[in-house]
Amino acid sequence: MQDYDPLREITRELDREESLLTVRVEKRRYNKPTTVITGFPRDADLHDIARQLKTSLATGGTSKDGEIVLLGDHGRRAKEKLEALGYHVTLG
Repeated sequence: MQDYDPLREITRELDREESLLTVRVEKRRYNKPTTVITGFPRDADLHDIARQLKTSLATGGTSKDGEIVLLGDHGRRAKEKLEALGYHVTLG
């Protein structure tokens, strides 16, 4: 059974609201566009967020080193999805 800690939930939500994510599109290997998302709080579940983004955007990608990398040019759509999750996002 998992213990419910309301204080932990509140601090996670505050971290989410105070963080400012940056979404940028870069040309990487073979001159293909990739969407890079940085600026997540330390306790953010990057694996889960990346999974949600990959599912909703129908693309591949990964999460490592505190950033999420999505295959393709998904800057605007990724920004909209992250804002729906409660993050403040800028396009960079």
